[in-house]
Amino acid sequence: MKRHTLSKWVPALFSLALLAVATVPAEAQKTTLPASATVVKRDQKWWTGQLRLSRELGQKALVAFQNVPDDGSPIDESVHQAARDYYVLIRAARYGIEGSVNDDKYHDPLLELTARKVNEAWHLSRSPVDKASSSMPRQEFLTLAVHDLRQSLRLLDLVLITLP
Repeated sequence: MKRHTLSKWVPALFSLALLAVATVPAEAQKTTLPASATVVKRDQKWWTGQLRLSRELGQKALVAFQNVPDDGSPIDESVHQAARDYYVLIRAARYGIEGSVNDDKYHDPLLELTARKVNEAWHLSRSPVDKASSSMPRQEFLTLAVHDLRQSLRLLDLVLITLP
């Protein structure tokens, strides 16, 4: 009898533990954005605004990484902060879009495509943030950061063209 009860609870506890661990890095990102900007809402107008603002922040981060001097000096913290703010805001919009997809009774293919593209853009936005503290050579990091930010912004542009 105890084994049967235990077998019911183990998967549930494991899922909760995974969820808790999976959200820790995302929650730990330092941001200069006001808390109100990163609120997750399932309202399309809200997350569309977040995507538009994240586009501006991503462009700022891209330009900052492209203009890092080649003198070997440490990369200025403001450059990294722009990338973190972009990442945090696109993540908030992503969660709102996922909620909208889950609420969608009619399975709007455009909404599902938006969710996929934003998810891809979010994954690309992670590399300048996650790799900043790695032992990757500086020039390799800068090349990766510029490439991934550029790709992420292209995906956001595709999404924003379709939104009101």
